[in-house]
Amino acid sequence: MLQAVLFDMDGLIFDTESVYKKSWQFAAQQQGLNITDDFYQQFIGVQDPECERILAEHFGSKIDMTRYCMVRDKHFHAQREKGIAYKPGYDALFNAIKLRGSKMAIVTSSHLPEVQHNFRDSEYLSDYELVLTAEDVTRGKPHPDCYQMAAQQLGLEPDQCLVLEDSNNGVQAGLDAGCYVVMIPDLLPPKENFLYRVTILKQLDDVLDILENSC
Repeated sequence: MLQAVLFDMDGLIFDTESVYKKSWQFAAQQQGLNITDDFYQQFIGVQDPECERILAEHFGSKIDMTRYCMVRDKHFHAQREKGIAYKPGYDALFNAIKLRGSKMAIVTSSHLPEVQHNFRDSEYLSDYELVLTAEDVTRGKPHPDCYQMAAQQLGLEPDQCLVLEDSNNGVQAGLDAGCYVVMIPDLLPPKENFLYRVTILKQLDDVLDILENSC
């Protein structure tokens, strides 16, 4: 029986991925460079330092990474202050899990201040038993470390944990950790080999049927 639900954050709980993409592309444009939508896809679900390494390798001496990061972050924070919407079905799913008495955790590639900022106008965050962020793991997704750590800290086996992800990297991390994985795609479609290995749903409250059937 599933005992815990482990949420990714960006692109799953919050509609942040489209904002991140705009900021990464905007900063590149300021240096006369172009990050295409296709190129950006490899950044989804990956920690910033690795994305920046890929970017520096791709553009080489054409890009000033210090300036790039400064412009990107300034643009993102300005956009975020306008408000980031919750993804459809989050409130219904959150309340159903809480009523069910299952444990909940956030397992994200973002940093803790980003998590706290996104949830600042709600009481949701206080009901999570665990919040794991980029500060807590050396190897980010698609490595399974974060989900293995979450299960361990919750006192559960991985197969007692339901992982909710929107990215292929996150799905791979959950699968390799030995968790049951549901993918709710955001900017990226699921990899073809995931079609037979994970449950793919349209929005968060569709997960309710899985929880009810796991009792």
